[in-house]
Amino acid sequence: MKLNTKNINRVFWIANGIGWLLYGIAMLFFFGKGKIPNFESFYLNFITYLTGFVVTSLLRYYLRFIQKKIKSIIIISVVLILTIYAITIAWYFLDVSLSYPFWEEDQIIRFLQKNMTFKYLTKRNYAQFFLLFGWIALYYGIRFWIDFQVEKERKEEALILAQTAELEMLRYQLNPHFLFNSLNSIRALVDENQKAAKSMITELSEFLRYSLLQKDVKLVPLSRELEAVKHYLSIEKKRFEEKLQIDYSISESAEKVNVLSFILHPLIENAVKHGMKTSKMPLKLLLQSYVKNETLHISICNSGKWVNKSKDDGTNTGLQNVIKRLKNAYNENYSFEVVKKEDVVCINITIKTNKLNE
Repeated sequence: MKLNTKNINRVFWIANGIGWLLYGIAMLFFFGKGKIPNFESFYLNFITYLTGFVVTSLLRYYLRFIQKKIKSIIIISVVLILTIYAITIAWYFLDVSLSYPFWEEDQIIRFLQKNMTFKYLTKRNYAQFFLLFGWIALYYGIRFWIDFQVEKERKEEALILAQTAELEMLRYQLNPHFLFNSLNSIRALVDENQKAAKSMITELSEFLRYSLLQKDVKLVPLSRELEAVKHYLSIEKKRFEEKLQIDYSISESAEKVNVLSFILHPLIENAVKHGMKTSKMPLKLLLQSYVKNETLHISICNSGKWVNKSKDDGTNTGLQNVIKRLKNAYNENYSFEVVKKEDVVCINITIKTNKLNE
């Protein structure tokens, strides 16, 4: 079973419930010396361990909160000890209040006459204190094991994705349709406009150079990624001429942010390929990027309509590969959104610039 948030939550609730049930049954028969308990005894024990289940279930959320907010191990240790003591006392009074209907009058009077001092409460509830201490130790032990397994799975997936991405880049490097169309356009330009033909050859060679040099590099500045995109679009512009209109809106701060190499090209290729089939001419392509609140925003918009691609469509593979690479690199710290309007399709990506995992 692959570990994810949903599976981890389900395992926690099942394990915590079964754990308290088994512990309650064991304590019931241990103190009852193996005898079948009467209803009152069963109820009082049931209340004790039911409240324990509720308390530890809520405690889980508190532990997750302080783990995010406090980084010092010493401070966390002190906070946990104080928390365990406070919860132990709260658990005691909750148990007492729910057990109250079964008390005799003299039991109630003796309880009310007791001096609820720090010393008394500590002595009275030391067993529950160590029980909660053990529960928290077990929780963190399982939590660290799960985190280790998740990180292991992520690294294995990263290796697979890196291999897939490399194959994907090789596909773009030697895309037969792209090369065929580019070379045909160059051949047509040789006699008509030698300067334009030379320029197109330069753009093609620079694009292929980037894809070859970056195949083993995970991260590049957005400015470098944009250079490759501009080489590619320059070739397409010479092919389609007035049928293709390209605009850029890139902030200086965005250009300095590192992004996954070859992350934009599949999206740009899709925009041109499907835009040419569904858009009124000229096809309008807009690439925007800026940084706001430590988040990189990238938007690729093209005129036309969204095309639902089949499994056999190579560009669909490229699109899914982009999403998987983003997921693996940034975990939950990114978003990928396709916005479909009547005559415009936009792909919006946001990445928290300080949350890179890859």
